[in-house]
Amino acid sequence: MVYEIWINALLSSTSMHTVNVLGNSITSAWAVGERKIASMIGKAMGDQTIPDGEATAQLKGMIEGTKDGMRLAWQALKTGEPTDPLTKLETAGFNAVTGENLNLTGVPGRFADFLGEVIRTPGGRLVTAGDELFKTIGYRMELNSQAFRTGYNEGLRGDELAVRMQNIIDNPPENLHIQSIDASRYQTYTKPLGEAGQSFQDFVRRTPGARVIVPFIRTPTNIIKYVGERSVLAPLSTSIRAEMSAGGARRDMALAKIATGSLVMAAASDYKLSGQITGAGTTKYAIKNILRAKGWQPFSIKVGDTYYAYNRLGPSGAWIGLSAEITEVIGQTSEADALDLATAAVISVGQNVASKTFLTGISEFFDVMSSTSSDPEANNRRAQRWIERLAGTVVPSGVAQLERTIDPALNMTNGILEKIKSRIPGYSSDLPPRRNIFGEPIVLSGGLGPDIMSPIYTSTDKKDPVAEEIVKQQALLRMPRNVISGVELDSHLYDKYILLYSGKGNKGMKNVSLKKSLNNLFRSSVYKRASEGSEGGKSYLIRATFESYRDTAKAQLISETPELRMSIMQLKTQKAEKLISTAR
Repeated sequence: MVYEIWINALLSSTSMHTVNVLGNSITSAWAVGERKIASMIGKAMGDQTIPDGEATAQLKGMIEGTKDGMRLAWQALKTGEPTDPLTKLETAGFNAVTGENLNLTGVPGRFADFLGEVIRTPGGRLVTAGDELFKTIGYRMELNSQAFRTGYNEGLRGDELAVRMQNIIDNPPENLHIQSIDASRYQTYTKPLGEAGQSFQDFVRRTPGARVIVPFIRTPTNIIKYVGERSVLAPLSTSIRAEMSAGGARRDMALAKIATGSLVMAAASDYKLSGQITGAGTTKYAIKNILRAKGWQPFSIKVGDTYYAYNRLGPSGAWIGLSAEITEVIGQTSEADALDLATAAVISVGQNVASKTFLTGISEFFDVMSSTSSDPEANNRRAQRWIERLAGTVVPSGVAQLERTIDPALNMTNGILEKIKSRIPGYSSDLPPRRNIFGEPIVLSGGLGPDIMSPIYTSTDKKDPVAEEIVKQQALLRMPRNVISGVELDSHLYDKYILLYSGKGNKGMKNVSLKKSLNNLFRSSVYKRASEGSEGGKSYLIRATFESYRDTAKAQLISETPELRMSIMQLKTQKAEKLISTAR
């Protein structure tokens, strides 16, 4: 019951449902284009097995399938029961929160049933309804195209072909029916996994707590396969190699997949080189934070001064991201390494895939486990943050989306309770804002269209000359730690530290802002004569300025906060007593 409540809360975000609709819509339209290109490839090779009109028949099937799909989607929304047990939810038909399971009858039992329906509707039921719609569309697209091909190969044309098509559609042969079901699952990323994938699914189901770390397996795996079959990595796919070996229509479709995906990736690579598309960005976290402070956004398309995120647009976003990452990785390697495209591609796939929402759980988990120490005195801050984020998911994502829309300023949190409060509208007002390295609050810019449902996040280039110079010199600047002399600061005290660090109220720096000092530094003759680069004099002068502000901020915070000063003294006393007792 707890898992059902949690998984439905996780899926309740309106933007997530928008992602589902957008991704499936693009995939459906893409399938028509691929079918047309496959037909052209066969004709060019002198062995056309996919007739010219098949793509048109597929398009007609898309329109007809939408009509039937809307009806089936409404039925699934009302009953919660899909026509196909394979859905993105991966727990179809599992209704745990019921009066029967709670051993309740009468009014309490009916209320428990009602509560279960309320829990499942904004998450699982909407996902299931979306699957019903796009599976019906995919089924009719494939059935129409196969009916057209069958009649065409029988020598029928015109009205006779139309009649034959309708007969097949009304009473599809078993082989075409199964083929159309497979196509519908393929287009909605719900195909059954292979032996290895199913074994992993079984392992996750049997292992306590594993479903929280890996709530989705089948859908992300199928999306990765779908993208891989249309990328430079396609030759590594056993299914693509099998299709190529089969010849005929299967060969032409495989070639069309590679051609269309490669075309998008080539265009994306060109745009990446011109700066109109961004990938994950530099691997240097400190530099990436400065880039974000000036408005840069990863996995985005830049139009004018505005960045539009593409990484949540399904496979099409994955193609663009993969291409941008390959181009970026090659650009950051030596000439000899750049010749090894396979290496760059593998690195890029890892970075691009790890950025996807559906895989952040498992990628973050292994990242945390690799950095966590069993030493009780070790700073396992990353593990604590991961636990806090996981705990925050008890608040439905739909509620968190509403909070993000009402108050786009990000909150600084310290502890599970504050993390939960930051996701509830009206309860985050007493939490301090998250700030960048210049002490400026981090405010989300919203999205393309209504913020409440938009998956396309935006950000505006601020044209900040100070941030641009820091990035140019590759000066590695990090936010100050929330620990002073071994004492951890709470979120409010840390916020005061950041403000002092940025120069606001910093008596040691005469209340001059950090940005103004840097701006003055950049205009000085000493700075202009200094060498460039991450190891150069300019980078050293930038870091020295930050360190001066940090040291004065730390000293002032300690002097103005008796509780902090007392905690530091107590910690020093404890360490001294420990040394004395050890010496004895």
